[in-house]
Amino acid sequence: MDWESLKFFLAVARTGTLAGAGRTLGVKHSTVLRRIASLEISTGLKLFDRHSTGYALTEAGREMLGAASVVDEEIVTLERRLSGRDTRLTGTVRLATLGVLGPWLCEALAGFRLLHPGIHFEVAISSAIVNLARHEADIAVRISNAPPDTLVGRRIASIVHGVYAADTHPAAATSHPNLTAYDWISYNSSRSELAQFRWIAANIPAERVVFRTNDTDLMLSAVQAGLGLAILPCYLGDRGSGVRRLTTILENLHEIWLLTHRDLRRTPRIRAVIDFLAHDMARYRDRIEGRTQEVSVYTS
Repeated sequence: MDWESLKFFLAVARTGTLAGAGRTLGVKHSTVLRRIASLEISTGLKLFDRHSTGYALTEAGREMLGAASVVDEEIVTLERRLSGRDTRLTGTVRLATLGVLGPWLCEALAGFRLLHPGIHFEVAISSAIVNLARHEADIAVRISNAPPDTLVGRRIASIVHGVYAADTHPAAATSHPNLTAYDWISYNSSRSELAQFRWIAANIPAERVVFRTNDTDLMLSAVQAGLGLAILPCYLGDRGSGVRRLTTILENLHEIWLLTHRDLRRTPRIRAVIDFLAHDMARYRDRIEGRTQEVSVYTS
């Protein structure tokens, strides 16, 4: 039994579908189907029960999952540790970040490549938290108040948020607007873990929330269109064309971190990227922490 076959088996076991496994592995679902069928033939075991909703492990599959997971963890750990021994300032560095930080990151990486043209980049934009322990990325630009102990890196800044409205919105003409008197834009339930979602739920009547989305950039567009007020990070809202910060919210502050796994922290190319990005992002600290405009601070 080869490791490649186990990778396909684990992907299906963890996602429950051929399509999900294909996305994880970067292949077509038909390829996953062929590899699973080949594995079952070679082992003489039925590993999955096929249902209309997906793939469920059989008893033999559950037994294989336990053993395969141990092998997988050992191989991933070995790969990560070997990567950490690479002393070259060449190769590929994989970063994971949020879409709203993408423009800054591209500008910073362009400056970095002038100094180190031998380093290439792969950047994944996702609101999901990548698993650095499983080597899904080398560096994560993560928003967190308490990064896991297994990760190391640099704290960049605290993210300050504000309440924003379009310049033409009635609330923008008032020095101390009654925030409950206007329509609002918020995240939908898929982002309910965010402090901004919870703040609106606690302070704004539910009937006043007229537009919901899972995307921060779309929230800015909705504010610009005049759909209502929204809570936005100051580094995004203060740069938004045709919008104004009405008040600043200093509750539930989150922090931006540049993080990598402990096994990779001494890899020269990883350290060089983190050092450069930390220094570059320091130029934007005032904007991130909401000091580019003088506005009132909201107190509940």
